[in-house]
Amino acid sequence: MIVMPTTYSPMTVARSFQLVEEFELSGRVLHVIYDSQTPRAAIIEADIETFDGVPRHRVVAALDLQRKAQLGKDIVAVERCWEDANLVQVEGICVAPGERDKGLATRLYEALILQCGITLISDFEQYDGGKMLWQKIARESDHIVVFVLDTEQSAFWPYDGSKVVYDGGCIPEERIWSLSPDQKCHGIVLVAESKTKASQMMEDPARFRI
Repeated sequence: MIVMPTTYSPMTVARSFQLVEEFELSGRVLHVIYDSQTPRAAIIEADIETFDGVPRHRVVAALDLQRKAQLGKDIVAVERCWEDANLVQVEGICVAPGERDKGLATRLYEALILQCGITLISDFEQYDGGKMLWQKIARESDHIVVFVLDTEQSAFWPYDGSKVVYDGGCIPEERIWSLSPDQKCHGIVLVAESKTKASQMMEDPARFRI
């Protein structure tokens, strides 16, 4: 569970994380960092501050991840959906209160997908914040695309052997979302990957038939 505010020591960053991307926002230099072993990712301030006399990097956004051989309790093995894919499931994301509405969550998703070659899968449990983030990414990102996968049917939307890009509104919401504690859409996950990779895979439909 991610708790904000939080910080990382320079030693932890150097030992556990790789630098994925550097960018500027509001006059600050920020680093996207990724720990492939845990796995986890974050956006931190590049400059070091002193907290109670200890040098630390301030974390502005953090993402908890989990690598799974299968999608939750469902039978669908992920390697049957994507060949040679680096699949990671999102378990939680948190943006520091003063940093929200700046596109940081989208930036973090894009950096992991584009720079690290990761395919991100949504959690099976969806809350309002997660729903809005996935819709925003599907609607606004120029670099990644989102698909809807029903792990119980072992098929992508529209479940006829094809694979349709989700644009944040083209699929009826009741077919995707059942907000906790409702479980009717528990087997539905959203899948985000790079547009380039998705285009290559969609040229060969046999690769996404499960």
